[in-house]
Amino acid sequence: MRILKDSVIYLAGELFAKSLPFLMLPYLTRKLGPEGFGELSYYLTWLILFGIFIGLSQDGAVTRYFYFYGKKALNTVVTAGYLYNIVISAILLLGCWIFNAEIMAYIVLATMFQSFVNVQLSLRQCQKQPLKYITIQIILSLTNVTFTIAALEWFQDELVAYRVLAIVVANALTFFIASMVLGNLFLNENRVTPKRLKLAALYIFSFGVPLILHQSSFFVKGQLDRLFIYEQYSKAELGIYSAGVQVAAVLPIILMALNKAILPYYYQKLKDQTLSIETIKKYTLLCIPFCIIPSLIGFVLPESIYIWFLGENYAESKYYVVMYLLGYGANLPYLILVNYFFFYGKNMLISKITLISSVVYIIFLFMFSMRSIELIPYALLVSNLVLLVALWWGVKYVSEK
Repeated sequence: MRILKDSVIYLAGELFAKSLPFLMLPYLTRKLGPEGFGELSYYLTWLILFGIFIGLSQDGAVTRYFYFYGKKALNTVVTAGYLYNIVISAILLLGCWIFNAEIMAYIVLATMFQSFVNVQLSLRQCQKQPLKYITIQIILSLTNVTFTIAALEWFQDELVAYRVLAIVVANALTFFIASMVLGNLFLNENRVTPKRLKLAALYIFSFGVPLILHQSSFFVKGQLDRLFIYEQYSKAELGIYSAGVQVAAVLPIILMALNKAILPYYYQKLKDQTLSIETIKKYTLLCIPFCIIPSLIGFVLPESIYIWFLGENYAESKYYVVMYLLGYGANLPYLILVNYFFFYGKNMLISKITLISSVVYIIFLFMFSMRSIELIPYALLVSNLVLLVALWWGVKYVSEK
């Protein structure tokens, strides 16, 4: 009952928080047009890439630390992560200043504050505080939408740059609010010292560095296509493509919300040795038929629905919605399997598996993108199939260890 209650809270909160930016999608597609929306998608791709190195999976490191070691010295781990974040962001900002890359500087700042917010969310998640978790999410969404609309209505030129700047302000304000309502999370006697900071930094690097390859692999599968399209096709075609992908992105948001609710109990059962590998594999197989249902729903919806939502210039986006709903559906069995690896700290094995699927993706992306933009979604389908098969056999390897 506790799992069900938290799942409902997480899902309702996540859907409400994510629905606001999603509902802003028609506003952005019309305000920016296909070309402007395509350019925005290009820059947001860089935000995700910077997030791999600036964030260094600190949110995951915090969650795992809490379940393995408790609250003791958790404040030192968080502080060490923040210091690393600031240093690496400062280096990237210096590079932006040297090359006079204004929008890229905004991207770095947005990524820095987003990483801070992600750590705050992890602190609430691992303590099983869904109400505080979704409150932060809602604040982030409200400020994001508010500042974006204000900026795009107030200014007439360089709208893409002002959209990115609005993200910076929203992330920064949300982090400030989340930090102020942190509460009595840490034990007061565990004060931060240079020695403890060094140990905490080593922990973060040992957890996060192996996952750079893992995160990069998902960047390749989730964002590299935009860079290919940006170079080979028009901005308008990229805009139509990206609009369809963003509509389909609702599915992984729902799946991640469910995962966040279940994860604490998933880890607890693994810790208590009441969740077997046979049970994990059983649920993985049972969920596979459900993966195609969202895509079928997207297919039966008439094209007029997509035109009404996105605008008359985005009729072709339906095809990409259907295809990516099918590709994103694989996230459900993936999450069931990969959480097992994360619990036992098999980050390098995860990275190797995702690297294999990413190489497969790059090969097919290159082949398909040379022929037609419509073939690009098939690269994700093929690579996800490889990923699931590799994880299935990898779970057996971890359990035998």
